[in-house]
Amino acid sequence: MPATTADEAGLSPEARLCVLQEMMDEAFFTLDAQGRIRELNARAAVLLGLPAERLRGEEPWRAWPELTGTVLHARLISALTTREGGRFLAELPSRVWLEVNVRAVGDETWVLAADITRRQHAEDEVSRTEERFRQLGERFQVALESAQMAVWETNLATGLVFRSEGHDRLYGYEQPLEEWTHERFIASIHPEDRPEVEAQVSSVLTAGVDAYASTFRTRWPDGSWHWLISRAKVLRDASGQVAVVRGAILDVTALKEAEAALQQAVRTRDDFLSLASHELRTPLTSLSLQLQMLRRIGETTPTEPLGSPRAASKLETTDRLLRRLGALVDNLLDVSRIQRGRLDFHYAEGDLAAVVSDVVARFVDEARQAGVVLSATVDGPLRCRFDRLRMEQVVSNLLSNALRYGGGSPVRLSLSSRDGATRLAVLDGGPGVPESERERVFERFTQGHNAPRKGGLGLGLYIVRQIVEAHGGHIRVEQAPGGGAAFVVELPS
Repeated sequence: MPATTADEAGLSPEARLCVLQEMMDEAFFTLDAQGRIRELNARAAVLLGLPAERLRGEEPWRAWPELTGTVLHARLISALTTREGGRFLAELPSRVWLEVNVRAVGDETWVLAADITRRQHAEDEVSRTEERFRQLGERFQVALESAQMAVWETNLATGLVFRSEGHDRLYGYEQPLEEWTHERFIASIHPEDRPEVEAQVSSVLTAGVDAYASTFRTRWPDGSWHWLISRAKVLRDASGQVAVVRGAILDVTALKEAEAALQQAVRTRDDFLSLASHELRTPLTSLSLQLQMLRRIGETTPTEPLGSPRAASKLETTDRLLRRLGALVDNLLDVSRIQRGRLDFHYAEGDLAAVVSDVVARFVDEARQAGVVLSATVDGPLRCRFDRLRMEQVVSNLLSNALRYGGGSPVRLSLSSRDGATRLAVLDGGPGVPESERERVFERFTQGHNAPRKGGLGLGLYIVRQIVEAHGGHIRVEQAPGGGAAFVVELPS
């Protein structure tokens, strides 16, 4: 046993206890049965903020009223009442944190309190840091999901694979898989894209590549194909061996679809411009020719009147070409208005049968020159509310379409009213429209693939549908009795 000094040997037990109390780092004080302080060391006096002589004989919360209602106050009162000890944390009004140990000793209650303010602040900072990281992680995950993006990391040394929560969803799996393997990844890639992706992955191990990016299609479990772009970074150890590969994957399916649609739109625009220039040039060239012939007639036979058969024929042809040119320009203008939502309508009460008959009469000569028999069955009068000019446009475009694609077969038009609906039908005996294309023919710049090139801009049926639907009706194409195409318009009476 260690030797003791003479001074220590001469101390009484009480004095020795006092020395021990003062040597302690913890605050120590005792309470009597009424909660008054009997003994305390200097550390306790410092924590309670009063001299020791003022604290002895006083209840701590009376000496320091701010203690009233605190955890320390409540737990000490409980210990005095129940005579049961315990360990707890308490914060003083001075912002000092204590780890308190209370024990009943005889008729006293002993209190030992260690200042853990630094430790508590450190733990609080750790908790706040963890919470910040948790929130950052949640925000990062939300950002990844919003961008349809995921991150991943493969540690070649440990074999561990990390992938963010949305990784497997980019490959079509609603719930994360238990395991994700390189083999599963390669198997999901489109056969046309697989060689390039495999070559890039191989280059990491064989060619010293430290970063790569690849764009590929991946097949989802439901059979659909989706576009992904993957960017990866390689980390190597001191010997240059691949240690970690980490990367990010982004779903670019919508971007690829938009890109394809844009390319198609550009091709459609170029085709349309080429087609429009040809279609507009044709009647202009013919008009120029007819005018030259009229001028030659005037020069060679100045006395020949304009009413002569030869001059009248040229004038009639000129008039027909002007109407065709006007219809082309009108269609172009209408498409522009439709795209801007500004196709105007002026509805009024009128006789639709009279309008249809008038349009048919204007097409008789054109049909005759094309060698086509045009017939019409129009029930009337048929009173309803409609835009006269637009309905003339509907009938004109349907008849022009039938003459152009009917293959020289007879064209029949009918207008009738039955069961509260008005039905307009234009039938031809041409090759008809295959069922697979019956919806597509009403799209812009579309012409039937089943018929030879017959001119036009591919806008007539598109405009017809817009006008019919604006009148609350609908249009369809079906097979005509005996073959050919039947365009049927149904309007509310």
